[in-house]
Amino acid sequence: MHDLGKTQSDYAVYLPAISSFYTKQLQKCLDNPDEWRTIEGFEKGLAGLDFLKEDSYFHYPYGLYSAGHAHLDIEKSDANEKMIQDRDHSKTMILGDSGGFQIATGVLKMDWANAKDPEDPARLALCKKILDWEEHTADWAMTLDIPGFAAAPPYKERTGLESFQDTVDISILNLHYFLQNRNPEKCKFLNVLSGSDEYSSDVWYEAVKNFSDPAFVKEAYGDENKALEGYAFAGINMRNMKCVLKRILKLREDGLLKDKGWIHFLGTGRLQWACHLTSIQRMLRKHDSPNITLSFDAASPFVNTAYGQTYAYNIFENKGKRFGYFMDRAFDNQMFKGSKLPAPFGHSPIMNRLTIGDLCCMAEGDLNRNGKAKDADSTSWDTLSYILYMGHSVYNHISAVQEANRLTDIEKHRIDWSHKDFIHDKKSKATNDISPYVPADVIAFDSFVQEVLDPACPDPYQLIEDYDKLIQQINFGIYKVDNEDPENALNAFFEETSNPVETGELHEDEVRDYADTMMDPAMTGDFFEE
Repeated sequence: MHDLGKTQSDYAVYLPAISSFYTKQLQKCLDNPDEWRTIEGFEKGLAGLDFLKEDSYFHYPYGLYSAGHAHLDIEKSDANEKMIQDRDHSKTMILGDSGGFQIATGVLKMDWANAKDPEDPARLALCKKILDWEEHTADWAMTLDIPGFAAAPPYKERTGLESFQDTVDISILNLHYFLQNRNPEKCKFLNVLSGSDEYSSDVWYEAVKNFSDPAFVKEAYGDENKALEGYAFAGINMRNMKCVLKRILKLREDGLLKDKGWIHFLGTGRLQWACHLTSIQRMLRKHDSPNITLSFDAASPFVNTAYGQTYAYNIFENKGKRFGYFMDRAFDNQMFKGSKLPAPFGHSPIMNRLTIGDLCCMAEGDLNRNGKAKDADSTSWDTLSYILYMGHSVYNHISAVQEANRLTDIEKHRIDWSHKDFIHDKKSKATNDISPYVPADVIAFDSFVQEVLDPACPDPYQLIEDYDKLIQQINFGIYKVDNEDPENALNAFFEETSNPVETGELHEDEVRDYADTMMDPAMTGDFFEE
């Protein structure tokens, strides 16, 4: 058994954003084994695909699960999502996503006409349902924010929200409910810090920061233990490194890092950022809160399977500008039905137990689970094929994150080089090629963080400005922001130019939501063999 928890070291933690399709379909397999095919090489049966359990083909004790796609009926969740609910809480950590994105997009319903009313029964009922689910399900969870894009086109036509401030106001009402009703012994909570540019990010922060202040919470709610224990960095706070560093410095100045336990960065699969966050985590543990953990999530292993892709291998070759995992079309060919050839990509403990026939198991004329015959051009996969590819891809993504951190640690100690040696060269991308494995900005940023997050740094904000060109190389996402009109900054939320499949980068819940819709048999008909 491969235990990826033991090789995690002190790196920032990657949380697989576990698809509800994976948990629910796996549970169907386990509850009704006679209705599903068996895999000859799976000595533990299909139960070995539950990587949260130690007795599995590989073990990894971390994950994120979203209320936006889960059974919020706790009884149904206990029965149908046992991978999440029936785990050993003492040995695993699940971060609960509150589903704010799904509320803004209409997957979860809110009475928008009355949402700003502090006594609105519909909003309070939704808050209760999500709080109850999070405290039952998660070890850490996010408070229920309303993303700023709910007041921007095209969503504002449906929500009726007129301004960014509307989303802040409703989020504050939700925070008030959580602080009034939460039980700190059941679950720890992250204060969501959002905003699409520096202006709106600052507005949001100033509005919500007191909910993380034990003194304020004691005075307002009578129990300092109800103060929120960590933060979730969303919007520009999770993709623009200048904003990340300035927000951390502001938290320190306001005394709101002391004793905090977790900071989560929503929705990034970039391996450079996995290393950047490790560098930040180490400095925060040294100077601010010795037990704090930084994490980040991506649904890439699940989403890309829905696209018919899989993780082929990991590659760390700086000269080729490839740092991390490589995805390509998955094998899907009816000719392989019944084949005993070993499955490809056998570096994972899932694939090295499979044949190609285990993956491509159907051919023309075979009946799917709905009794419909396959034609010559249809997929050779059944539902279990998707689950197998997903399990393999989860392992591959985790191992890529850990290998990226291992290589970075080795190279930054091997090479006498720092951010002060970094050269911004528009003509040649090879100017800073100091390592055959690791991008120069990863090594430069590690030394930069050691200086800028040292409390002894005389002017960290000026240092950030001085190294703006290095930091700009780290950022991702394109923002078309009118600084003269901060409200127009809302339109920047989804201005991405890169293809998430090609880059492995997933835009927070947007792609995750799309993928879970794709993977809902009720929505897709014959896409999965149900």
